[in-house]
Parts: sequence; C-alpha cells; structure tokens
Amino acid sequence: MGVVALLIIALALLTLTQTPQQRPTATQSPTASPTSPTSATTSPQITGSLTVLVPTGDPTLMPYVKLVASEFMKRYPGVTITIQPVPFGQMVQTALTALQNKNPDPAVIIFYPSQASTLGPYLMDLKPYFDKGLFTMSELPIGAMTAVIVLSGDGKITKIFGVPFQMVFGYVLVYRKSIFENPNLRQEFKQRYGFDLDPLTWSSWDQLIKAAEFLQEKKVAKYALLFPDGLQQSIFNGFIGIFYTYALSDPCVGIPQLEGAAPTQGYWAYFRSTPQGVNITVGCPSFLQALETYKKLVQFQPPITVQAMEYDQLRDLFLTGDYAMVAAWTSFIPIYNNATLSKVAGDIAIAPLPGGKFPYATGLAPTFIGINPYAKDPDLAAKFISFLMSPEMYKLGAEKVGFVPSTVTGLQAAAEVPSMSWVKPFVPLLQGKIPQSELPRLTLVNRVTNFFTDLRPYFINEVAKYLRGEQDAATTQMNIYKTWLSIMKIS
Repeated sequence: MGVVALLIIALALLTLTQTPQQRPTATQSPTASPTSPTSATTSPQITGSLTVLVPTGDPTLMPYVKLVASEFMKRYPGVTITIQPVPFGQMVQTALTALQNKNPDPAVIIFYPSQASTLGPYLMDLKPYFDKGLFTMSELPIGAMTAVIVLSGDGKITKIFGVPFQMVFGYVLVYRKSIFENPNLRQEFKQRYGFDLDPLTWSSWDQLIKAAEFLQEKKVAKYALLFPDGLQQSIFNGFIGIFYTYALSDPCVGIPQLEGAAPTQGYWAYFRSTPQGVNITVGCPSFLQALETYKKLVQFQPPITVQAMEYDQLRDLFLTGDYAMVAAWTSFIPIYNNATLSKVAGDIAIAPLPGGKFPYATGLAPTFIGINPYAKDPDLAAKFISFLMSPEMYKLGAEKVGFVPSTVTGLQAAAEVPSMSWVKPFVPLLQGKIPQSELPRLTLVNRVTNFFTDLRPYFINEVAKYLRGEQDAATTQMNIYKTWLSIMKIS
C-alpha cells in the first residue's frame, strides 16, 4: 500500500494495556525512563536559545511548560527558552506557516493528534533520537504514538515526528466521595449485592449498573449516572469502550494479543483484514452485547429525547451536584474541583471504566511535542524534550500544577503526589507489549477514507434510534453492518 501515515484522532486509537489475565503491577523501575535528564546534567556548558509553541486552553499544559523551561534554564544558564502561546484555533496555521517558510522558530512545537496529519510531513524525524537512546520506545505507549508514526508498505516504522508527553484519560468514572464513602450505604449495598460500593474494585459493567440502580433507588442524588449519548460525537466515543471490553474475549473481533498484552480501545477494533478483504466487526456478537449494555447505562439520566449528553453536558451538568457519577475526561477534573464553579469541588474520586479492576474501556488522548527541522539547534530541542519528560520534572509538574504525564515512570512518579494519587489505577493503560507486525491492524481504519464523513454519522443516527426505542438492538446492529459494508471506501 506504499507509505501509510498513522493518523488516529485523540479518541480513536489508544495505548497498550494488559488483558485481565496478565495485568502488570504499577511498579516498573524508574531507571528505565527514556527521558532521564542525566545526559543533560553532564553538559553544563550547553548554550543556545529555543522558542516553544504552546497552544492555550488546557489548564495544566502552559503552566507545566513554563515550569520546565524555568528549571531547564536554571540548570543551563547559557540557554534561553521563550514560550510562544497561541490560541488553539490558530495553532495549526501558525506552526504550518513557520514550517513551510523554513523559519527556525518556533523550534519546538506542541500539537494534538487531530493536527498530526497536517503537521507531520513538515516536522523533523525523531527516529534518530530514539536510535541514540535519548527517547526509549518501551517507556512510551505505542498505541498513543500511532498518530505520529509513518509505516512503510511492509509495516516497518520509517518516521516518528512527535513524542507524546501529556496524557488525558477518557472516559473515566468520576464519582462523589460523600456518597460512596457513606458507611450505611456501603453496608447495605454489600449485604444486598455481595460486592463493595467502590468503583476501584469493580470489574464489570454489570457492577456499575447495579450500583447506579441502588443509588437511584436511595435518591442520594437527582440522577445516579451521567453517561455520554450525544448526537455529534459522544455516542461514537462512548460506545467504543463498551464494545471493546466485550470484544477482548470475542474471537470474531480478534483483538491482537501478545503475552497477555493488547492495544486499548480504539476505532481500529471495528475493522479486521482478511484474505477476502476488510472485515467489519460490527457484525460480531460482542457488538450486540455492547448495544444492550449501552442502553442500560444511559437509563439513569434524562432521556436522549429530552437532552443528549455531549461533551459540554458531561462537563457542566456534573458541576450542579445533581449526579452521583459521570463518565468524563480527566481534563474536566480541574473544573469539577473549582470551588467557584462546582458544587462537587473537593468531593470527587476517579476510577477507570467500567471499574478499577477492569480498566479497558478507558482510553488515552495524548498531547505531542515535535521539532522544527529548520531549528538552529535541533539537538538542544531534543534535550529539552528529554528533560520535559523526565520523572523528575513530571513529579514536579504533578506537585505544582497537576500535570498528567504520558510515560509509565512519569505516571508512577505523579501517583506519588497525594493530590495526584488518582492516576495510579491508570498506570496499566501505559504498559504492555505488542509486536510491530500488529501495527497495520491498528492503522487499518486510516485506510477507510470515509470513516468519519459517512460511516460515523450513520452509526450515530442508528444507535440514537435504538436509544430512543425506535428499533431493537439486533436491527441496529444489522443496519450498521450492511450499510457500512456498502458505503465503506478503502484506499
């Protein structure tokens, strides 16, 4: 197929994890860090200047980059780092103009997966730095890197034009501590159901649904659970995690695994290459199971005919205190904990979905950092990125600004900070192994040229009909399967 660019959007393809049978513990030694600042500290005479392009809007990104830049300049007084803020909407054009004009600044560019396909052809190939050991692939979530990797026709990596350094987890279960830590509720729940009213101990959607039923019955909040079912995107994003948890044990889907490791959820799971062509896994038994579970999950909130729960609703409605739980992005946590905006500030805890013992519905959305090939000193830029991603800086960032790292050792370091201890259950999502030979499967979705323009909207409309009670689950599955087969375009 020639050179295939791996262009997966933030919610589509996520990182590696362990299957339930062989989950690793979150105790990997930090000595394996690919981005230790040790190499930087051995060269105190480093001099030069860097400009770093940083998109605004994220509550922790800019503060973290400023913090690390300050620490870097303290360590290397001969280096000057300038932060160039840019509004999110202007970020791509600002970076693209500089790259196309071969300007040396900004030397370092921060970007998101949705921007990778535009910027990738112009950004520097970082593979030599991986080859030298400045960055180490084993520390980075390969699944999250697919947006910045270019494959050859035979599946070999030919270019890496970015490194994930910040991570957002989603969807996760955010819940009210004052409700879940109530001893009377916990005792009654355990007596009735035989398991704890503690999301960190759950291992199935059924346990989450039973807990929601119990809390709804007890009227501890107006609504027990807020779950994504929006008609623009969140049906698509919300459903894939449910499907994936069932697909892991469905041979029809054939999730690739090696020594118990498997890629985490992503749109790639909807497609499978066979000798006869591309197979659509929508027709598999696990898809029908997921549909039935999805409808149960959205029963505790206003019906979709009254209010479809899109990104804004998931962010804003939980602030009111009307909900006991919400499936949300971790980027919402600073807002939920903002006492001037939120009635639940200081009263939240976080667990993976569907529960802490089975986190495979939760995915990853990385933030990337790349280098301008026309920078005055690309090696200095790479050294700064290495420093930026060191456990030392990651821990400092967690302490000072609540920054969430993207590496295994970085996330482990952040978990040691009391205010960031909630990230510990998510460490397994960054761990795992998978052979490079499986990368073509993970990127097959990129060859479906009308996936987002045609297949996604049809999917959303059909699932919405099911949630509104206009058709049953089997009809919904078959409609999507047959239509996708007829309209799918493969490059």
